[in-house]
Order: sequence, then C-alpha cells, then structure tokens
Amino acid sequence: MKKYSIQIKNMEDITTFVKTVTKYHYDVDLCKGSVVIDAKSILGIMTICPDPKLEMIIYSNEHDDILESLSDFLLEEKTA
Repeated sequence: MKKYSIQIKNMEDITTFVKTVTKYHYDVDLCKGSVVIDAKSILGIMTICPDPKLEMIIYSNEHDDILESLSDFLLEEKTA
C-alpha cells in the first residue's frame, strides 16, 4: 500500500481520473479527512471534490503504471 497526495479541481478532472483508475485491476481509494471512498466511483468523488488536496491510497506494490497515467493529479509522494 502506498499513499500519494493528489488534486482534483473540477468535473472534467473527476471524469478523467475515474476513467484512468478503472483501467487497473487493483483497489484505489481517495481520502479526505476521515472519509474514504472508492476512487473508481464518480459519485463518491463528487461528494468530496473539488478539494485542494486529497490522499490517494493504492493497494498494490506494482503501481508505477498508474502513477504515470495519473501524473497530472499528483502533488507529492507520501510513504506508508
């Protein structure tokens, strides 16, 4: 499991983010405070966005491909 700080600014970003994340078989969550939602859920993301900073949790050790695909959303890497 790895954690990354991301930013999703608008509805277009939400759509792009979800379309990208759904291409991968492993689980990805987004967190805002104590709220955790499935990153593959457009409605879930709409409930917590837009936000200047969200935490993305990837539940896979082999996730370099998704990071490259989501590079426009990444703010900084966090360790876990």
